Amino acid sequence: MRNIFSTLATAHLRKSINSSVRANITACMVLGLLSFEAKSQSIAATGTPLSLSDTIKIAIQNDDWLSKSQSIENGLYALSEGADALPDPVISMSVLNLPSNGFAFNQEEMTQLQLAASQQLPRGDTLKLQQEKYKTVAEEQPLLRFDRKAKVALRAEELWLDAYKAQTSYQLVEETRPLIQKLEEIVSTSYASSVGSAGQQDIIRAELEIMRLRDRLIELKTQKAVSLKKLSQYLFSSRTSGMTDYIPNSGIQLPSKLNDISYLDKKRISLFDSQSNQGVIQLVSMHPLVRAKAQQVKRYEVDTKIAKQSLKPQYAVNASYSFRDDTPQGTSRANFYSVGISMSMPLFSSTKQDAEISSRVQTTEAVKTEKRLLIREFLATVNSAYADYKGLCERINIYETGIIPQIKQQTQASLNAYTNDAGNFAEVVRAQVSELDAQLTLLGLEVAKHKAIATLRYYLPLEAHTYE
Repeated sequence: MRNIFSTLATAHLRKSINSSVRANITACMVLGLLSFEAKSQSIAATGTPLSLSDTIKIAIQNDDWLSKSQSIENGLYALSEGADALPDPVISMSVLNLPSNGFAFNQEEMTQLQLAASQQLPRGDTLKLQQEKYKTVAEEQPLLRFDRKAKVALRAEELWLDAYKAQTSYQLVEETRPLIQKLEEIVSTSYASSVGSAGQQDIIRAELEIMRLRDRLIELKTQKAVSLKKLSQYLFSSRTSGMTDYIPNSGIQLPSKLNDISYLDKKRISLFDSQSNQGVIQLVSMHPLVRAKAQQVKRYEVDTKIAKQSLKPQYAVNASYSFRDDTPQGTSRANFYSVGISMSMPLFSSTKQDAEISSRVQTTEAVKTEKRLLIREFLATVNSAYADYKGLCERINIYETGIIPQIKQQTQASLNAYTNDAGNFAEVVRAQVSELDAQLTLLGLEVAKHKAIATLRYYLPLEAHTYE
């Protein structure tokens, strides 16, 4: 950019014959450069740097959903501990055969005071299976927490990248604005001195480009603020007040450069280079949500086993002790002990029980189908993300090796032509704006590439404890 300033200054100085005007223009350009450098340093020093890794770490630490999931898991394990306990016994006390003509306890031999206890036994292995069910449901929560961490990391990274794109775009536009302003000042000076080829249309064109750049700056500043405000939902914890410092605002600065692709990300990408997709299918099949769906299948299979226990008889045991008083004449009467067992037979409810078993079986099959559909959906998303990644890499290569170098040559050529009175001011400005647009497009492609990698990272977990 300084070379452009120097070349433009030389061109316009040649077009001017007034030494005082030349001195004023040179001083204005020097002051403009110093002002721009100071402003750039001020922008870089504003706010608190917030790296992507720190953003993900804070977002996961502050996720209240994880605490909720842990509470659910603890509650389910607590239920499993008591699930195999027998139902409480039933104790009863009764007065039997009390005569209605005198209500005397010792009047009749059949009058008794009975104390009884009964215990109902569950059908088959119902209690054991109920305990297994609670444990199976509890084991689903760690998988859901792992998926939640990966989702939070993905969403936080996407918002962080949006904010980074807006900030870097803002800086690129901010670097271009002083050039257009200097061009406007130089052209205005040349036009006012009535020397050179600068015309009123050149001044209007410069003013128009400055207003467009200002509009871009406002838009980009707003985009960054919006992205950071959305990101704040992951950076603030309702459990502690100490995290309020991480609530972002438009003044927070992000790093000026994206990190290189990690080794694990390169390993994920290399899976698509093979002729077979077995590696990709295997990783997708190990995704936490797929494994959680497998746990749901186990849960419904246990439900089916519990339903089948209803076909078995249910037993109950009972025992009683009956006390009889002595006769009115003082003769002692024997007391009674009673022991019994009862059994329910599913004779009339078999239709209902068969229907319930069939329903549980069909539900299990439905969940198995959901698991297969989930794998297919994930595979389609992963392949789409990889195709997007490959296309973005090709476009980035074209911009870096072809488009941007040629645009720079075009900018220099238009500047040389304008210096030698063979071009016009509009071409110089148009070339500079085209170079800015190409840089912004390249930045957008880089950000989109990192988003595609983040998507692959979510759907292809290479390690079991990435976010622990």
